[in-house]
Amino acid sequence: MATKVTELQRPADVPDKIGKYVIINKIGKGSTGTVYLSHDPYYRRDVAIKVYNIEEDHDAERAKVSRKMFFNEAHMVGMLQHPNIMPIYDAGEEDGSYYVVTEHIQGARTLNAYCRPDNLLRVDDVVEIIYKCAKALHYAHGRGVIHRDIKPSNVMLTIDNDVRIIDFGIAIVSDSEVSRIEGIAGSPSYMSPEQVQSEELTPRSDLYSLGAVMYELLTGFRPFRADNLSKLLHQIVYATPPPIHTYRDDLPEELEHVVMTTMQKEQGKRLVTGNAMAAELTRVYKDLRQKYDSLDNQEHFDLLRTLTFFHEFSHAEIWEVLRASDWHE
Repeated sequence: MATKVTELQRPADVPDKIGKYVIINKIGKGSTGTVYLSHDPYYRRDVAIKVYNIEEDHDAERAKVSRKMFFNEAHMVGMLQHPNIMPIYDAGEEDGSYYVVTEHIQGARTLNAYCRPDNLLRVDDVVEIIYKCAKALHYAHGRGVIHRDIKPSNVMLTIDNDVRIIDFGIAIVSDSEVSRIEGIAGSPSYMSPEQVQSEELTPRSDLYSLGAVMYELLTGFRPFRADNLSKLLHQIVYATPPPIHTYRDDLPEELEHVVMTTMQKEQGKRLVTGNAMAAELTRVYKDLRQKYDSLDNQEHFDLLRTLTFFHEFSHAEIWEVLRASDWHE
């Protein structure tokens, strides 16, 4: 049963309502706004409400950018309907508060949690996650939307290992009358060379950023690191990232090839579309699964070999038992 939040329980900085939505509690705060949890009684679903810091921002330029980001996201209400893109359900303005309503996923985390060398995901999980992102970006690109800010903190991983790309606040939408956020916008470490140089962006710019995310998920390190922004941007335009095999030698060459092709400096040398990237990853994933299945079977063989019951069995007979068992499936 839902707990009713009384005035005594509710923190002072949590409003009772935003638009038609009764607020349950605050669930996050970022540089552009605050996120609250609510429940939509009409559709019977939990929702997340992001309120932009527009009126309370004393920096006029930042407030202007925040306002553009709000209108950008508001423009996309109901526009992108894909299982791996966080849906935007609603948007509005009330008493100077600009808010966007999205799906709320209990227990989801961003990929930031898995970008450390001591907390990496299994390789086949990384391939599956990036595959889903590539398919989702292909869908968005087909509808004239370039995300422009693909990074680990903008990809959510649900508790059942599904994926949602979030935050289209600085996206470029073709044929849109919404004023575009010009200049360098995005997160420097994941920007493509053309984005760093304020050149025209294409779907391949998002794929470059996705390649940079995959690089970090596989190694625990960003492709380019520097002690100041100027050096970092120079590296992105002119330097080659350290080969992935210098960090770990257990990855298939084909996987490293996909990452490095996606991160080519020249757009024309990259994979053409999200679907093309997904197709390459599918081949890598099948090889990885065969390898893991083979390892699993070897472990099961070694385990059976130690059991007294199987001491009189030949190697061939034990493998026959494995083939006939559910383990082999």
